Amino acid sequence: MKAWAWVLAGVVACAISWTYLHRILLPWEHYIDVERGPVKEAMGDLYPRWVGTRELLLHGLNPYGAEVSREIQMGFYGHAIEQSYNKPPSEIIDEQRFAYPLYVVFLLAPTIHTDFAKLQAWAPVMLGAMIAISVWLWLAVLRWRPPPWVIVTLVLFVLSSPQIAQGLRLRQLGLFAAFLLTLATWCVTRNRLFAAGVLLAVATIKPQLVALSLVWFLVWSLGDWKKRWPLAGGFALTLGLLAGAGAILVPRWVRYFLEGAQAYRHYFPLGTQSVVRVILGDGIGGIVSVIAVIALLVYAWNRRRAAAESAESTQVLSLFFVTATLIFPLLTPYNQVLLLLPLLMLIRDWGLLPRWDRIGFALFLSWPFVAWMALLAHPPQLDSLRRIPLLPSALLPLTPFLVLWLMYKRSQREAHESLHSMSEMPGGMMKRQS
Repeated sequence: MKAWAWVLAGVVACAISWTYLHRILLPWEHYIDVERGPVKEAMGDLYPRWVGTRELLLHGLNPYGAEVSREIQMGFYGHAIEQSYNKPPSEIIDEQRFAYPLYVVFLLAPTIHTDFAKLQAWAPVMLGAMIAISVWLWLAVLRWRPPPWVIVTLVLFVLSSPQIAQGLRLRQLGLFAAFLLTLATWCVTRNRLFAAGVLLAVATIKPQLVALSLVWFLVWSLGDWKKRWPLAGGFALTLGLLAGAGAILVPRWVRYFLEGAQAYRHYFPLGTQSVVRVILGDGIGGIVSVIAVIALLVYAWNRRRAAAESAESTQVLSLFFVTATLIFPLLTPYNQVLLLLPLLMLIRDWGLLPRWDRIGFALFLSWPFVAWMALLAHPPQLDSLRRIPLLPSALLPLTPFLVLWLMYKRSQREAHESLHSMSEMPGGMMKRQS
C-alpha cells in the first residue's frame, strides 16, 4: 500500500470506531445502565474525582467521607447508596466513591470552577492528544524514525482501538498516568533523571498501573547508583511532597484511601481482578503471578547496568508492561495502554516475526474493526440485555498473552540472526578459508 492509502485506512478506522461507539455501544449501554439499571446519568470516571477535589478545596470536606460519597452518588443515581456486601454479586452496585490517592486533587484543582459538562467535553480531546504524543515519544524511545505518514497512521489506529476508545469515553485518568510514564521513560533515555523521577511520582495517581514499572526503574537506578540516583531522588522527593501536602489537607488520608481500596474490591470487583486470575482461578493464578514476578525481577536484575537508551533496557521495560497487564488488577481494557511500547516494538521489527505469527497478529488486531463493520451493517437490538454490542471487545483479554508470545518469537529470531552475523565475522571467515 502507498503512504496515502495507509493514512486513509487510519482515518477510516477512526471513523468506523467512533461511528460504532455512538450508534451502537453508547445507546445500548444507556439502555442497560439508565433505562433498565440504577444509573440516573452516566457521568464517567472523572466525575467522582472532580467532585472530591471541589468539595475538599472549596469546602474543606474529606473526599473519602460519607458526605462527599453521597454527593457523588446523587450525581450518578439520584440517591445515596446503602448496601451490604453479603448480597449476591449481581445485586451489588458500584458506589462511585473517590478512590484515588489524595494528591490527585492537585492535578484537578484548576478545574474546580469549571462547569462539569465542559470538562466532560474537553477531557477526551486532551487525553487523546496525550495518547498521540505518547506514540511519538515511544517511537523516540525506540530510536525509530519512520516517515511522518507512518506516525500519523499509527496514531490513528491507536486512537481507534477499542482499548483507547473506552478510556477516552470514560475520561479515564489512567490514560494520563500512562502519558506521564511515557514521558518519564523518554526523559530517562535523554538523561533527565530527576525530571523523570518527578513524573513517575505524579503517575502514582494510578498506583496499580505504574507500580510494577517503578520496580524496574529502581532496579535500573541501582545498576549505576552514582550516576542514576537523581531518578530515585526525584521520585522520593516528589512523592513525599505530594503525600505530605495531602496530609496537611486531610490528616490520615492514607488510611482513608486504603479503607476505600478495600471497599472497592467488594463493590467493583472487575477493577481488582487480573487476567491470569480470571483464567486460572485465584489459587493457581496467584501462584503463577508470584512466579512470573520473581522471574521478571531476576531477569531485570541481570540487566540493571543496561544503558537507558539501549534496546536491552527497552526490552526489559516492555516485559514489565506486559507482565503488569497480566498479573496486576488491570482487567479493564483501557489499562492495556501499557502495551503501546511492546506493540510499537513488534511493528518496528515486523520482519523478525515468523510469517504465520505475522498473519495471526494482523488478524487478531483486525477483529474489532471487522466486528464493528458487521454490527453497523446489521445493527443488533439495542433495547436488549444480550451482550452482542460487546462482541468487538471479546478477544481483548487475550492481547497481553499474544504480545508476550510475539516478543518471545522476536527475541528468538533476533538471537538467531545475531549468531548468524557472528559467524560471518572475519574470524569465522578465516576459519572457513583454512
